[in-house]
Amino acid sequence: MRGGVDPRRAMIPVTPAVHYHMGGVATDLDGQTSLPGLFAAGECAGTGVHGANRLASNSLLEAAVFGARAGRAAARAVTIGGEPVSLQPLPDLPEAALQSLRKAMSRDAGVIRDAAGLTRLAGEIAVLEDRHGPCPTLIAARLIVTAALAREESRGGHFRADFPAADAVGVRAFVTLESADPAVRHAAE
Repeated sequence: MRGGVDPRRAMIPVTPAVHYHMGGVATDLDGQTSLPGLFAAGECAGTGVHGANRLASNSLLEAAVFGARAGRAAARAVTIGGEPVSLQPLPDLPEAALQSLRKAMSRDAGVIRDAAGLTRLAGEIAVLEDRHGPCPTLIAARLIVTAALAREESRGGHFRADFPAADAVGVRAFVTLESADPAVRHAAE
């Protein structure tokens, strides 16, 4: 009742979601990413120890093992020296644009996806990028759409209504910012 929902009088609203990504930022066995000095571990990392589905107990074990490895590697990297990295955060979307993107992502990149919806979503993301620039939320949305358009099968938490079957052999795919920009913009045209 504190959340404004009285289960005695109305159904509790539930929205389907995947609470983490299968995949993540590609790392080596010590959590080092392709960006020197940036390490990733746990649910944000794509270490390759999981298949298309991640189980909760496995992610805890992965976080403990790879977190320790990444921590030791990061400590070694700091002692080597070099220039400290200073990143200025990019501005994010205004609230109205963020709400619009959230609705579009739920509609077209939610539990059930297809090329038509993903392509429409790519166009909406391009319009928002033209208005607001390459803010982190739009970059993440663009990467999700690019990966979903590229995977023409259903596997793990990714279901394509226009490609409902899984390929006989799963192939691990990588999406980078450089590869996403032309792919999404082309799909939106």
